[in-house]
Amino acid sequence: MEEQRFNHLVNALNEFEGVEEVFLLNNEGNIVFKSEDFPLTNEEAKGILNAWKTKEAALIFQNYRFAILKNDEIQLAAKNIGAGKGNIIGSITKEGDYLVAHTRDEGMILLEWSIFINKVAWS
Repeated sequence: MEEQRFNHLVNALNEFEGVEEVFLLNNEGNIVFKSEDFPLTNEEAKGILNAWKTKEAALIFQNYRFAILKNDEIQLAAKNIGAGKGNIIGSITKEGDYLVAHTRDEGMILLEWSIFINKVAWS
């Protein structure tokens, strides 16, 4: 995916309140683009993608555990239950990359966020 398209997707996601960070991973879990400068290593990104692809019960983002509530080949929805750190949502893109976002618990509920990121990723 080109950076211009990524920026377009970030802007589309930001139509709603609650988006914290957005990042794009390739199919090996390497970071392709980030919406802003925030702490995310390739190792952590690979862990997120691995948890998604292998259907693990949880993933780790910024040292917080997010329980995976929805996980299939094209969508991811995970929630931080204990510390109130929001959600991790994701969708595969039509280019075959993985669009992932960290959202707060506002604007939409988790499954609405999951559906929305999928709609944006395929737009």
